[in-house]
Amino acid sequence: MTADQPAPVAGDRSAASPLREAALGGIFLLLGVVLLILARSIELPARAMAVSPRIWPEMLAYGIIGLSVVQLVGAFVHTRADEDEQEPATRTGVLRVAGFVLATVAFGVLWYYVHFLVSATVFVAALTLIAGGRGVKDLVLFPAGMTVVLYALFALLLKVPV
Repeated sequence: MTADQPAPVAGDRSAASPLREAALGGIFLLLGVVLLILARSIELPARAMAVSPRIWPEMLAYGIIGLSVVQLVGAFVHTRADEDEQEPATRTGVLRVAGFVLATVAFGVLWYYVHFLVSATVFVAALTLIAGGRGVKDLVLFPAGMTVVLYALFALLLKVPV
């Protein structure tokens, strides 16, 4: 700790606890293992395919497992530079994360009822607003452009049904 930074006080909730950080990594490690088990239970087609239906769920599971292991190791192995860079969580940050999660859930529900172009435009605009974007360029042009790029990539080029 430097002279202008007081040492964490016992019971201070703003001080990052290695056990709290490790618990988060453990929860996501468990989630990754469950996802991997579920991905392995996907039945493969009778004919051989170059890319099986399991590939993306398995890749996601391995990614979650790998990042969880990094979180677990990082919870107990800290360098001096890491301690200086960490800032306590703020109410604004927590509200933004909650907003992102709620916007993502709302996007999934909205997409069920309206076309992808409408729901994706609203979703990107909502995320931009939550992240602090203001003005016509941020809330209209950027979401419209991103939606067109995503639609062109997935629906037109890759032929993914939207």
